[in-house]
Amino acid sequence: MPPGAKALMCPACHRTADLVPAARLTLDGAFQREHREEILGLVRHREALMRESHPMERIMATQTQEDRITITTTGFHLARDIGSAVHHAYRGKLEIDYPDADETLYVHWHRA
Repeated sequence: MPPGAKALMCPACHRTADLVPAARLTLDGAFQREHREEILGLVRHREALMRESHPMERIMATQTQEDRITITTTGFHLARDIGSAVHHAYRGKLEIDYPDADETLYVHWHRA
């Protein structure tokens, strides 16, 4: 960095550092448990594709519990994209909710 230059943190890095996700994606149901590794592979693939055109769209964290996978993201687009891709590939029920309009997106996918 040149002398006198200020370091700036990108918005995605700020969200990650502050632990304030833009979106929360939940994948649950018996099908998810049986196909977890395959679904997580699709999730990683969709993130890699999205980062090519939208570098600020990143997965912040992935938490796996026995009954669900919860993924937090730095932007709305990635969560919506992953939810749509999982729904397209495996069917099930997809719900997308913007309760705070500009602040938080919730994406929920379920297949029994």
